[in-house]
Amino acid sequence: MTIKSGEDVNQCHQEEDNVFHEQNDTTNSEESKNEECLCKQEQVVDDNQKETDELQKIIEEKQKEIDEYKNRWLRVQADFDNYRKRVQRDIQEIHLYAGEQLIKDILPVIDNLERALDSMEEKDGSLYKGVELIYQQLKKVMEKYEIKEIEAMGKPFDPSYHDAVMMVESEEYQDNIISEVMLKGYMYHSKVIRPSMVKVVKNL
Repeated sequence: MTIKSGEDVNQCHQEEDNVFHEQNDTTNSEESKNEECLCKQEQVVDDNQKETDELQKIIEEKQKEIDEYKNRWLRVQADFDNYRKRVQRDIQEIHLYAGEQLIKDILPVIDNLERALDSMEEKDGSLYKGVELIYQQLKKVMEKYEIKEIEAMGKPFDPSYHDAVMMVESEEYQDNIISEVMLKGYMYHSKVIRPSMVKVVKNL
């Protein structure tokens, strides 16, 4: 068994202290590194969050632009659909009422034929029958193209279909009733092309 001298013991204690201090320095160094790593990680997280917030803001702005463009497109599409429907209706009306002016020009001929028939005294004569035949043929043509006479005699006055040219008193009819048709009115399909010229009852 070897007995160490006091000097050797002190040296051993010194060496142990050195080792202890070195271990403490190492531990402190590792803790410092860990703290630096944590700080860096937190900084990275903050940076990522800022980037995420900025991207989210950009996405929201772009979404607003998309919605605005979409709404504009929908409005333009609706306007175009309305325009297309309006043009189609106009075209249909043009085709439907293409002969309106021709019919208006023919109506005076019908009126004159009716006056001629009313003025003839010999209803059995060949002249009357010939004129009546022409008149009936014209009436059939008018019916074929949906040209209809407006009912007026004895009907309530309606400014949409009748044109009052005179107010008269009557014991036979009540107020606002048509007592006489001075000129027949006609409709072409659903359109009034000539209102009836009438006398309307107005009793005092």
